[in-house]
Order: sequence, then C-alpha cells, then structure tokens
Amino acid sequence: MAGRAVTSFNPKFILWAIEWGGKMEINLPDTEFQLDVEDLDEAENEEEDLEHPGICGHAGLSRKFAHHYQQQLSANFLLPYSAQLDAESSLWMQEIKEGLAKSVILGDFRPGLIIWSTRLEQYMRLFGRKFTKEDHIQLVKLYFELVTDANMEVSLISRMCQILCDLLRKTELISPTDLQLSWRKLYETYERIQYDRDQWHGLLQVPDSLGTNFTLVLNCCRCYFPQDATREMLDTWRPLLCPHAPSMKKGIRYFAHFLPTVMAPGEEHWRLWFDEFLGLWLSFASVTSWENDIISLFCRLALDNLGRVDWTPYISVIFTKFLRNLRLPVGKKRVKLTGEKKSFDIASAAIWPACMLHEDLCLTALEDLFKAVELYFHPSNYGDWTAKLSSMLMKIPQCIVGRVNLERYKKPSWLPAVPVTAHLSDDRIRRFALAMKPILLLNMYSKHIGMRLETLFALKNLAELVPDLIVPELLERLYPALDSLTEPHRLTASMSAVTICMRSLFSIEQGRSHVLPLLMAVLPGIDSNDYRKSTCTFSFLTCLVSMVPLEDCSDSADRTDLSEEERSLCHASAGFEEFALQCFDRCLIYISNSTNDLHGRHDSVSRDINERMTREEKFTRLGMSSLVATIIYQCSDQICASVLQQLYSFVSSRYLSYNHYTGAAVASFCAMAVRLRPAVAEKVIFEPILKLLRDRVRIAAKDLAVNEEMDEEIAWTVKLAAEVLGSSGRIVLNSQRSSLVQCMETLLLTKCSLLYKLVVVLFRSCLRGLLLTFPTNMRSVNSEELDVAPDEFLPIRHWCQSIPQRSLKVEWYVPNDAEVDFAEELIRQFLEPALEILRFHADGSQPLDRKELERTLLLVEMFVAGAAIRFPFDSATVNQILPCETAVKIYSISPDPIICTSEREILIAGRPARQYLFDVIQPVLRKISLDDEDDVKSIKIILRIFRSLMFFRGLENEEVQSRIKGHIVTGKQLGRNLGFRNEQLRLLLFERVAIQHLRRHYDHRGSPLTKLRLAVLMEMIQLATGPYRDIRILGQNYFTDGMNNIRFAYRAFVDEILNKLDQSLGDVEQKAQMKGSLYLILGGRGGSLVNKHDWHTLAKCFPALLKVASDSRTATAIFDKLAERMDRNFSTTMIRIHAAEGASRVADEMLNLLDPAVIGSTDERSAQRVVVWNKRLEESAENERLFLSLSHSLIDFVRERITKPKNFHFALFVLSFLVRRDVALSVDLANVFMDNWANTSSDKARALAKHPILSVMRCIKRPIIRTTLNGLDKNVPKESMGAPQAGIRSDNLWLCFDENQLPRNEKEYESTIFVDKAHHGYYGFPDSLRVASPVKDQVVAGDMPSSLSSVERAVYDKMMEEAYVEILIRLMSVEDSKQHGKFDQFTYWIFRTLFRHFEDAFLPIFLPHLTRLVSSKDEHQHRCAAEILSGIVRGSKRWPYKKLLHMWDVVTPLLKTALANLSTESLADWGVFAQFANEGDARRNFPLIKIFFELPRTDTSFQSSSRLYVLQSAFFGSFDWRRKELHTKILDLMKDRIEEPYRDRVAWTLSNLFRNEIHLPTTNQSIQQTPRLVDFLTEYYDKIKALLLPPNHLNHLNHLNHLNHLNHPIPGQGEPAMAIFKTLVKMISQTVILSLSFGPPQLQWFLPLLLRFENDSRDEELRNDCLTALACLSQIALSLPEIEEMLTQVETVVGDQTGNVPWRDRVLALGHLQTVVFNNFFTIKSNSDWVQRVHRLAVQNLENESLEVRETASVTLAGLVQCGFISLEKSFLDQFFRKSTTKYRLGEEKSAKALLTRHAGILGLTAYISAFPYSVAIHTPDILVILSGHVNDPQPINQTVSNAIKDFRRTHLDNWSEHKKLFSEDQLERLTDLLVSPTYYA
Repeated sequence: MAGRAVTSFNPKFILWAIEWGGKMEINLPDTEFQLDVEDLDEAENEEEDLEHPGICGHAGLSRKFAHHYQQQLSANFLLPYSAQLDAESSLWMQEIKEGLAKSVILGDFRPGLIIWSTRLEQYMRLFGRKFTKEDHIQLVKLYFELVTDANMEVSLISRMCQILCDLLRKTELISPTDLQLSWRKLYETYERIQYDRDQWHGLLQVPDSLGTNFTLVLNCCRCYFPQDATREMLDTWRPLLCPHAPSMKKGIRYFAHFLPTVMAPGEEHWRLWFDEFLGLWLSFASVTSWENDIISLFCRLALDNLGRVDWTPYISVIFTKFLRNLRLPVGKKRVKLTGEKKSFDIASAAIWPACMLHEDLCLTALEDLFKAVELYFHPSNYGDWTAKLSSMLMKIPQCIVGRVNLERYKKPSWLPAVPVTAHLSDDRIRRFALAMKPILLLNMYSKHIGMRLETLFALKNLAELVPDLIVPELLERLYPALDSLTEPHRLTASMSAVTICMRSLFSIEQGRSHVLPLLMAVLPGIDSNDYRKSTCTFSFLTCLVSMVPLEDCSDSADRTDLSEEERSLCHASAGFEEFALQCFDRCLIYISNSTNDLHGRHDSVSRDINERMTREEKFTRLGMSSLVATIIYQCSDQICASVLQQLYSFVSSRYLSYNHYTGAAVASFCAMAVRLRPAVAEKVIFEPILKLLRDRVRIAAKDLAVNEEMDEEIAWTVKLAAEVLGSSGRIVLNSQRSSLVQCMETLLLTKCSLLYKLVVVLFRSCLRGLLLTFPTNMRSVNSEELDVAPDEFLPIRHWCQSIPQRSLKVEWYVPNDAEVDFAEELIRQFLEPALEILRFHADGSQPLDRKELERTLLLVEMFVAGAAIRFPFDSATVNQILPCETAVKIYSISPDPIICTSEREILIAGRPARQYLFDVIQPVLRKISLDDEDDVKSIKIILRIFRSLMFFRGLENEEVQSRIKGHIVTGKQLGRNLGFRNEQLRLLLFERVAIQHLRRHYDHRGSPLTKLRLAVLMEMIQLATGPYRDIRILGQNYFTDGMNNIRFAYRAFVDEILNKLDQSLGDVEQKAQMKGSLYLILGGRGGSLVNKHDWHTLAKCFPALLKVASDSRTATAIFDKLAERMDRNFSTTMIRIHAAEGASRVADEMLNLLDPAVIGSTDERSAQRVVVWNKRLEESAENERLFLSLSHSLIDFVRERITKPKNFHFALFVLSFLVRRDVALSVDLANVFMDNWANTSSDKARALAKHPILSVMRCIKRPIIRTTLNGLDKNVPKESMGAPQAGIRSDNLWLCFDENQLPRNEKEYESTIFVDKAHHGYYGFPDSLRVASPVKDQVVAGDMPSSLSSVERAVYDKMMEEAYVEILIRLMSVEDSKQHGKFDQFTYWIFRTLFRHFEDAFLPIFLPHLTRLVSSKDEHQHRCAAEILSGIVRGSKRWPYKKLLHMWDVVTPLLKTALANLSTESLADWGVFAQFANEGDARRNFPLIKIFFELPRTDTSFQSSSRLYVLQSAFFGSFDWRRKELHTKILDLMKDRIEEPYRDRVAWTLSNLFRNEIHLPTTNQSIQQTPRLVDFLTEYYDKIKALLLPPNHLNHLNHLNHLNHLNHPIPGQGEPAMAIFKTLVKMISQTVILSLSFGPPQLQWFLPLLLRFENDSRDEELRNDCLTALACLSQIALSLPEIEEMLTQVETVVGDQTGNVPWRDRVLALGHLQTVVFNNFFTIKSNSDWVQRVHRLAVQNLENESLEVRETASVTLAGLVQCGFISLEKSFLDQFFRKSTTKYRLGEEKSAKALLTRHAGILGLTAYISAFPYSVAIHTPDILVILSGHVNDPQPINQTVSNAIKDFRRTHLDNWSEHKKLFSEDQLERLTDLLVSPTYYA
C-alpha cells in the first residue's frame, strides 16, 4: 500500500532471488528466523567499547559505566532518543526484579510470573542483557530453581526453560567461579519429565515443547556443574549401559546431555570417560539407536577442546563410519538392504572433521573423502543419497570458518583458548579448499534448489577463507556464461555463485577491476521475457552496487599518491553514470513491457496489490525496487540528479495503472528517492510531482465533483504524490503547504469511489511522512566515519569497506514542533469535521447514505493509520480478570517502549485521541448494526479502526517482521562470517540500527488490558459472531491478535463468548452466532480456550460446548479441531498451588537488594506473605471444587447418551484428561470408562475409553515394596579409569538363568528376589540397587470384594459381570479396521493391570471364553486370546505362589491349543504375545519357556516353522544376556533342524541369536557370554567346503568315502551339504544385516562358495540368496581381521592357477572387492600392504586369459582410481604404454600371448580415462592420442578402444567447450577424427 516506510531495499530478495528467481517456499539453510534476540543481535557478542560520542547530542557513556552491564545493544546508542533509554531501562529492570521476586514468593505463577517473565524477554529484546553480573546471576538462579522445582506445573517449566536459555545463552558472560548449578537437580527434573510413567498412562499431560526446551537448558547449564560432577555422573549412569536393553539409549543420552566438556584450563575431566566411550562406540559396526547421542557427545568434546584431544588413532575408523553413513551406491548391482535404516545427524558429521582438521591424518582423510565422492556430485548422478551427501559436506566450510573465528578473533573470556599449536594454518586451510573446490563447482549446478543453496553458502565460506582460490574460478565460469544464449541454467547458477561471494571479489588481486565490466556485462540480463534470469540479475547488481559508491573519480586520476590500479579505477569510474542510466532505462523498459495486463485480476480493488500479484510479479517488483533503491543511495549527487530526472520524465510523460504492480513499483521508486536522497530529490522529484498534482487537479476540479468515472491520469498522479509524501519528512513544510491542503480539499470532493480511496491514502502518507522517525544517511561509505580528511577522501579506496560499530554515525529525521503542528492542522481541518459528521449520523440528526458513510470512515481510518504514533495508549487498566486478588503488581508504569524524542501528544477536540475516536465510532457501529447490518464495507473499516486503536503505533507488525527477516538473510549473504563480528558493511550496521528503532513500535506482548481495549474487544466479539462471514472472519482474526498481545485477557470475555453458544438454532443469525463463538473458542496462534491453564475458564467452556446441538459441518469440523488441539497442546494444569521453596529463597535475596521504601520492610513482607498464602489455599480449594464440578457435569452428560455423537465423543475425550493423581479418583468416572470400553454402538467410544482405563488402573495400583541391595558394586572387577567389566561375571551370576537353581516350592519362590530389568549388573552395579522385594513382602490383595476401595470395587464388579465380559470378548474378537487386526498393546496393558491388581479373581470368568477363542481358526479370535493371555501372564508376576501355580495349570493347556492352531494370519499376534509374556526375569517365566521349547517332530513344516517363530519372538524380541543357558539350548535345537525345509525360519532364529554377540573393550573374557558365531561357522564350514571341489573330484571322493552329503547338488534333491549351505546363506545375510558388532573373520570363508553359486542358474532361489549375501558382505563395516581374511579369499579366487575357479567367480570377486574397498575406504587405505594387494589384484587380472575378467579388472581399476583409493602414477601408466605397444603377428602361436599383453595395456589406459568421466586429467590427452592408434587393432582391442572413445564423448559433451582447451591443436585434431563420425558421402 502507498505511504509505507521505504527502506533501501528489501534484503530478503538477495538470497531468495539467487535461486531461479527466488522460491518463497524454500527453507534457507542455517537460517531460523528467531526474531527476538539472538540472530538479530549476534554482532553484539564482540562489542568491546560502548562509547558513542556525539550521537544526536548524546555525549556517550563512559567505558566504566558501560562495562558495568553484562551486554548492551550498541544500536541503542545510535537511536535519536538514546539519552532517554537509560532511565527507561532502569525503571523496567527495577519493576521486573520486583515483579518476579514477589510473584515467586507469593505463589502468583499466573499471571504474575508469566507476565513479568514476558516483560523480561521484552527487556532483553530491546536492551540486550543490560543488567549487572549480580542481577544476571540472581535471575539465572531464580529461573533454575523454578525449572527444577518438583511441584512446578509442567507448562510453566517449559516456559521458564525458554527464559533460562536466553539468560545463559552467552556463556562467556558468567564463569563457573561466579555460578555453580546442581546437575542432580536437573537430572531429577529430566527424569521426571521424560521418563515418568504417569505420562504414558495419561495421568500427566506434558507440552510437546518441554523436552526440547529442557534439552536446551542442559546445553546451557552443564558448564556450570561442580568439578566432581563428571565422576558422579559416571557412577550414576554407567550401570545403565547394557547394549541389549533400552536403558543403553537412556544412559548414553544422559551422558550426551549432561557431561560437561567446557572446562577451565588445566581441567581434563573428560579423560575419565573418553577412552571407555570411544571404545564402546567403535565396538559396534552398525548404526545403533544411541549412536546419534554418543557422536554428538564426541563432537561437542572436540569442539570445546580443540587441540587437546588426540584423535589420530581413530581418524580412519571415524571417516569410514562417515562414508558408510552416506549410503552411497557402488558397483552395478543394486541390492536394497533392509537393515541400517538410521544414521547419525548431519551436523555432527560436519563439526567433527572440522574440529580435527589440525591433525594431518584428518586433512588427508578429508582430501580422500572429497575425492571419493566427487562424482556423486555431478548433476547427472542424482539419487536418494544426494541430498544427505550435499548437506553433510557443504556444512564443513561453515564449521571451519567458525573454528578460525574462534582461534583468531574470539574475544578473551573465561572459556579456554585454543592452543596455538592446534591453530589452523593458512596452508592447511588452503589444502582443504583445494580438495573441496571441485565438488563445490559441480554441486553449484545441481537441479535441487536446497543443494544449490547449501553449495552457495559453502562457496561463500571458502571464498572468505581463500578468496584467490574461489573467486577467480567463479569469474571464469561467469564470463563465458554471459556470452552463451543456450545455457540459461549455467548462467543463473554462475551468477548466483558470484553474487553470494561478492564481498570476496574485493579481496583478490585486481578484483576491483572487474566491477565495472561486470556491471555492464550483466545488464542484458534484465529481460522481461526471462523472469528467472532477470531476478538473478537484479540480485547480482543489488549486491555489487551496495558495496560500490557510484561516484565519478576520474578527476582524481592525476593525484600523485595513486597506484596504477587505483588510477585505472579512477578512469573506469567515469562509466558509473552510464551504467546507472542504462540500468534505470532497462528497468523502466521492463515495466513498460509488463503493463499489458491491465485487466482481470489487477482491476479488482477488493484486495491488496500484493495479494493479486503472482510469484513472478512479486519477485520482479522486489528485485527491481531493491536495485533501484541501492543505485539511488549509492550514487553521487550528480549521477543521482541525472537518474531521478530520467525517472521523473518517465512518470510524468505517461500514466501507469494505479492498481497494477508496475505502477506501485514505479511510485515506490519516487518514494525511495525522496526518503534516501531528500536534498537531490526535493527539486527533481518531490516538488515537480506535487506541482504536477496541483496542475492536474486544478484542470480537472470541476469534473472531479460530478464525474463518477475514474480519471486514470489523476489517479496515477495521486498515487505518486501519496508515495512521495509518505517519505517526505520535513520537505513537505518547505513546499507550498497551503496549496497542498487546498489540493486535498478538492480531491476529497470527487464522486469516484475508487479515486476517493487513493485520495484518503494521501492523508495517511502525509501524516506518516511528518510524524515517523527514520534514519536518512544510508550509504555504503561515509567519509566522516573513516577518519579521512575530505580533501583526501577517494571513494574507490573504500569499496566494500567494513567499519567498526563504534564508528557508525546515523542521521535521523526527527519530527519537530513544526511537523506536529502541521499534522494537528490537518486533523483539525479534515478529521474533526468528519468525526462530527459521524456523530450526527449516529444520533440520527444527519444520517448518511452508505456511500458517504463509507467515505467518511475511510478518511478516519487513514488519519488513524497516519497519526497513531502520536496517539498514546490509555493507562486505565482492568484488574478484575485476575484469578484471585494478589499483592503483585502485574502491569508496568511505562508498558510501551519509547519511540519518539518528544512526548508531545496529539489531541482531538482537546481529548485523548484513541478514546475520543472510539467514543465516536462505537455509536456509528451500533447504528449500522440496528439499521443497516448488511453494510459490510463500513463494518470492515470500523473493525480496522478498532484494531489500530488497540495496538497500532505507526508501523504494522508484518512490516517490521519482514524487515527483520530481510536483515537476517542479508547479513548471511552480505555479512562477513570470518573476522570480528563488530566490523561489517555500513549498510548492515545501519539497517540494524533502523530495525532496533522499528521493533520498538510493534512489541506489544504483555500489554495491559486497558478499559479502551476491553471495550474494543467486546465490540469485536459482537462482530466476530455476526451474520456475515467476511465480518466474522475479520473480527475473529483481530480478536485473537488482541488475545495474543494481552496476557490472560481471555478471562474478561469467556462469559460473553460462551453466552453466544447458549442459543436456540431457529434462524440463520443464531447459527452464525454459534459458528462465530465456536471459532473464538478455537482461537488462533495464541491457543484455544479449552487449553487455557485456568479452571474457571475450563469449568465454563466444556459444559457450554457440549450443549451445542448443531449437526452442521462447521460445528463438526470445529469439534474435531478442538480435540486435535487438546491432544497436541493440552497440558496438566495445577490445582493446588505449592510454594517454590528454592526459588523463594533466591527471590528473597533479590528483594533484599531493592529499595525498602519501594518494596516495604521485611516484617511487612512477611505479614503480607502469610495473608496471600492463606488466599492461595482458598484458591486451591476453589480450583479443586471447579475441577470436581467439571468432572461431574461431564460424567452426567456422558451417562445420559441422548446427545449428538460428536458431543458424546468430545465429552468422553475431555474426561480422559481429568484422571489425575492429585485429586481423588471418582467412582463415577471409572464406571464411565468401563461402560464405554464395552460400548456396542460406538467404535470410537471404545477406543477413547482404553487409555483412561489405564489411567484409572495406574491410580489404584498398589505400591511395590522395594528393597535396597548395597555393596554389589564392590565386587565388580574394574578396568582402567574405573570402567567396570561388562557381561557375565562371577559377581552377577546370581542374576543369570540356571535351571538347576530355580525355586522349586512356595517358600523358595516367595523368598526369591526377581530382577526384571535386564541392564542391572551387566555394566556393573550402582552403589545401591533398588529392586522389588520378594513376593512374601509385597502388599497382599486381600479378600475380594470386601477389601476393595470404591473405585476398585467399581472395576471389580464390572469385570465380574458375565454379560459385560461376554460383550467385551465379542467386540474384541471382531475385525478392527483401524488396527487392521493387529495385536493391540493398549488392550494388553489393560488386562495386564487388571490381573496384576485383582490377581486371579477374573480367571474363572475368562477361562471359558479363552478356551473357545484358542480352539477357533479365526485370526481375530486368536488375536483377542493373545492379548488377554499376555496380560494374564505378565500381570501374574507378583502373585503368590499358589495362585501362580493354579494360573499355569489352566493357562498351559490354552497355550498348547493355541500353538497347535496357529495360522498364517494369527502367527504375528502370537509372536507379539511371546515377546510380551516372556519379558522380565526368566526364572519366573520358566513354565512359559518350557511351552515354547516344545517342538514336536510330528509337526508339519508350517507348524514347526510357526513354533520357531514364536520361540524366536519370545527370546529375541528383547534380548536378555542373563539367559545364556537358554540361548545355548536354542542353538542346539537349531543345529538339530538345520537341514529342515523351513530353513528360512531356522536361519532367522540363528541370525537373531548371533546378532547379539557383542564384544565390548571391557567385556569379561574369562566367561563365554553367548553362543559364539565363530564356533558355529567353523563347525559347519567343514561340512560344506567340499561343495567347491570340481564335480569329478567330488564324485570320486564320494565313491571312495561314501559321503553322500558331499555330493554336487542337483536341484530338488536336498542333500545334507547343500541343505546346510542353503540355510547358512540365509543366515549369513540376516546376521550381517542385524548384527550390532563386527563379524568374525570366518564369515569371509564362505565368500568363494557364495561367488560360485551366485552364478548357478539351476537353483534360482539359491542364486538370489547368494546375491543378497554377497551384497550384505560387501556393504558392512569390516574389522581388521575380517579385511585380512577377505583379501585372502579374494586372492584365492582371483589368483587361482589350478583352473578350478570359473571365470564368472573371478568377475564377481573383482566387483565384490571394489564395493568392499569403498565401504571400508579409510580403514583399508590406512594399511599400505592392503592397498598394494588390492592394486595388484586389479592390475594382474588385466592379463587374465578370460576377456570378461580382463574387462572387469579394468572397470575395478577405474573405480579404485576414481575414488582416490589408488593413483596411477606416471610409472604405472608407462607400463601400460609399453604393454600397449607389444608387437604381435596374427597366426603365430606366440601372438595370442602378445595380443593379450597388448590388450592389458589398452585396458589399463582406458581405465584411466574412465576414472575421470566428467573432467580431463593431466594424462588424458596423451592417452587418447595413443588409443587413437589402436582403432584398427584386432578384436577385442579395437572394440575396447571404440567403447572408451564413445564413453569419453558421452560424458564430456556438456563441457566440451571448456575441456577442449586442455588439448593441443595436434591432439584435438586427432581426437576430432575419432569423435566425428564420417558422413555417408565421405
């Protein structure tokens, strides 16, 4: 809209426009628009001196006083009212400390604590951390105590976490000597909010954000833990480290979050765990669930201890894991593996290498990594891996820049400095850049927009590090692209890359000489026919011009102090004027060509121009406006005058559509000129446009008063005038003010409605131009700031000049009394009469028609929008909304930030403007509502006026937010990442100051509810529930905006909103009222009323909602949304208010430091505390009463069941949130859920009742009596650094299953301590182990039902009803479409809790049903039986022995029947049953285990396979290391069945058994932990190795030894050896996929067998299994012994000289070798002997007798060279050269050998060519010339040469114009003869 504040350019454009014309929906990398503090104020980190003398008359603060505060925002010192900010900040801080302290002490958590916390956030946004260190520490302690308070409400904890993070974000401000925080308090809180079982059972609702926020708190707090914290943490959490249990992830996560890694110099507590944890991680080959956490810990350690940790021994393993993590495809065969789905995060993969870069091995590994993956970045090699590969590698330069900043530019603080010996040298950085540059130059052409953006940022970072390596390369790509007409993508990509690296252009030698050629060269890119190219051009020019003042310095070329380069630049600068004029001309031509579409969507005036524009038009306007503004403020006065004269000639000689984006763009050009260059624009633009307006209005005055048609010329002129007036400032007073007013009067008489809308904008613009404060001197260079004498100032010396923050000087336009007087004059002359007209209309004395009313209201709206900055808000607050009376003052004396130097207020008719306006407009609204309620246009205008009266202070929130976002993005593009952050381009510093001023206009969060706002919001409620949809929507939006800004204001409007629901639905108006009310309850971003933390509101809302009887789609949809929002956002609200003792002590200390005259004496405060806490007790009692009232009303509603289904389901859903621990559970509530669990009429009701039943059972659960076992840790053998031995040891044998030691009788059983958690004892014991006491010590259930409580009795009675159970079983045993017939864990948990609590009371009821269910063949009935039986078995774990024995007597036959009746459909359900039922201590579950081990030989294959599946699920669904005896028994069982037809199941069972074989560095080696895979493989390899024998040898051996099991296989006959082999092949595949640790070397023994039978076409299944096994073996991580064995086996196959190995085996072996090498790249390359062996295998087989083997060897060799594993030095190439010249004679016997040698040489040379498919290596031209001489050689040489030439042509075609420059003329001529096919006529 016209008249908005104009900036230099919209900085968002630069980055968005870089990519294909900008895509607004993309996510910018590393750009999270946190608009509050951090991103915007990042430069404040490096502020060293806050003195700013001479700013707007402010003498500046002394260094001593400035350093009294922790950290201030230097931008505040440059504001025109900076002298007033100290008093404002002191007042705010005093109020905040008092408010926070009193809120905590008096328990006023809502609203007091929330409001003052919000105020503190606002304070930090506007003033930074402008408080003393003492205040800072007190605030940290206060919020730390609040966060860790055990009784604090979870939603409050989440909120306090955010503020604590803000306080601690800048670690350098507070050292550990100043502050220490208890890690144990944080641990207890973390345990409570993350792992509290009440959450899972639905008794505690936690905000989704709590976990993330608390993790951030841990990140900020851990450097303040005490010195002994590390050892205490290790002792506490080491016992959790059991790889077989879920506790492993929990323990590692604790360590990752809590372990401190930032330590004072000399402290190295990390050594206590470093070797132990690193060894633990390296023990696992595959990605585990906890790998992300442990890697983040290592990355953090590396980052916080640069140069102090020796990573050298682990670099090869680390990089191998990184490379494998990328999942890159290798080889021709693509086999999709089902394992290893997870991977560690990208950030860690980037940070860790950057932190190790000072190690030579790391730099070498990075070079190898970049070389290995280079080809994957080629645009044609796109795949699933591409995005992750790019994201990981592209972040490394950013991390290196951060590290260099840390080493060279970081301000000294308590944080330990990086040792000088570990600093990255320039040579090391250069090596890194050289290695990474090729992949960047490839990836910049990617077709994936996200990858391109990542690459651009990586290029920018590298260009800052080594500009001479990056920028020239980019320029070499840009210049040819500018000349090309056929490659637009190459042009835009090159232009984008140079754009983002523009600052580095000025850092290279002769870089400045490219400026003018580039400016002129890219101008043709402004083309209205190519939107994307134009957008990139706008971005390019905007960036470049913003760094270069466009001033003609040619007159200074004769100065004697100039260098030759400077003299040349002076001469070249004479071309700036031509550039500026040409650029403007092209922009205006672009606009002229875009004005053809003047109809259709652009004719509509009902929407804003921005809403009607397409994306292309938006970016065109944005880009062009940015460029034009930049030229205007950068050029000299002379050039500016020429440009503006050209602009005025354009706007005055034609008229553009006022309603088209082109017209708006050109008008904004004029506004920019007036705002940015007022001295020049006043005579060239401003006065001529106003004169043009006066002249045209004078001529058309008579027609305006009578003609209702639009005068396009007048409209265009008014549009121009409105824009320039909005930026005019003081200029308007210098012109003919009276004639302007007269012109406005004339224009107001127009009869044309469309023109009138433009005219009223003229008033708004004029007022904004007069009253807004804005900076004016926006240029990239200011000689006064550079400390250069005016006569010595030469602009070319200061291109791309950075300046320190303290040098910045900002000039402001500040309205004085004259401007305010003129604004008051306009108000008196135009606004006050209009208000009088409205007053007369409202009282009926002079009614207006609709058109006149709308015109008058529009005029009022524009005056409010223009003058609101001088309309102060009313200060009469409304306090009755508080939940209870409190002594805490919740509103500030000065709630609104200062935005003016003068506090002069503009009055209307002598009264406060906002209240006066409301008093006039409100009666008008009421009259419209009564007499003309369908006047939608007028009502919308009134709504906008009301909204402005509430919060508007001259600038819209969206306008400021957009400016802030733009500044953040521009800072990432134009800002310098490397170097001191407080030295930046003047443009960025200037914009930061401007934004600091703007943000003070809109920050209304925490505003008080005044009487005016209360009245306005009441009116909005009426409109939001009115009959017209458009008005309702607008009213609802404005109302929710008000609720977002005014904390807890909803309490004042709840009754009014809910009353709208309590209406009959007889007519349309009342239906509309109901819809509007529902939407108000639903709310907006601020949250729904049903999620408010206020029992008064909740107790009113839910009953009122349930009375809504509408069946409309709107009502149904809103109820669904309400339920969705509750499910996502509802959190437990406190009922009883508890004192925060720890926080109260800190708050007392804060109050004691304040002035007693303000806060009162200690005695007065103590007396007040007693009074207030008595009220808190009353408030708690009232909350409980409201809670119970709500619960009972909902229960009554549900029981009636006479309402609509949606209301019934919603009521049941809400009731599920009302089951709590802190309030006695209602019997009626339990009955409601139990009744609806068996609801026959509603599936949804049954589903909604399940979880609450769990909550009920959790509430009535009997406490488990626990015993403490002390001293167990003393017997644990320890390794180095205190790490315990892992696994089975002598001290934990008592935990392991031993059939001979099982309890045999009641006494033994009930005295045995059962330990269900599998992690106890594996990795040592804690100091005190808390476990459940024996059964005899547990609470006895007692006689039922007499001993039961009322709630227990309700559940008991229901479950004892036969009819109820009958219905329940019937409903559970039918198909559930939503669950797709799967095992329902909720049902299992319900039955588990029922049988746990009531023991065997329900068995007689369920037994007949279970007997029927398991005897059936129906899958759903089996599912139901499995769910119930699993609950019975697991629920019986603490039953008395006799009851347990009886249970097994009745359950065992049922399970045997069920297992006998298994079907394909029910198999999965019984597998889940086995997993759940067999959890815990196996000593208790032995009766069940015996059933699982019953595998009758008489069963069919399917039955045996099914039973094996159940057995496998029981033991390997969750592996238990304590069951070694049972695992051995399973192995023996599988050995007995290894030849059976159901080999798939046997193989799966074996793989699951062996996958858990883990060898940790601290594993106890004296005791075998599990059955060993190596023993199994050794045993069975001997039985099948004869399958490799030749058929004749095998038959002869069989004949001699009668060994039928060694027969050569014949499909279908299933001989023992082949049957075993088939099972082992399947087992190998699954073991490799599932195994957590490295496999034994013996796995590689099977490689020859797999290679042999992968080619056997007689058995397709075996062939596919071998293929899968080979793929698995090739893609896993190998240990060092495995690599050695693999090479040996490959050498055996490939190097066989006996002739017994077929050529196909050799081909497969070479392909397998290539894949293994790539997936274990760094591990194998670290051993020079292995590298030589791999090289030898590839080279030697180039002379193999088999052509296929030779060709495969060539491909393998090419792949190894391509990934950088080996390099073909000149000596090797010479060997190939010599071999390729081997002479031969056809027909001779020796010629075959010679021809083979010649072919080997050719294959070696073609391998070199193939290794560089998209580039030309140094020897490529010579090799191609040599190959050209072999075109006519005999087969297969000529075919090899031909294929190589064709491939070279295909892969180099796209870049041939560049590649051919690397060939000599002779080479190019010979190559052309090869590449160009002869024509038919040749």
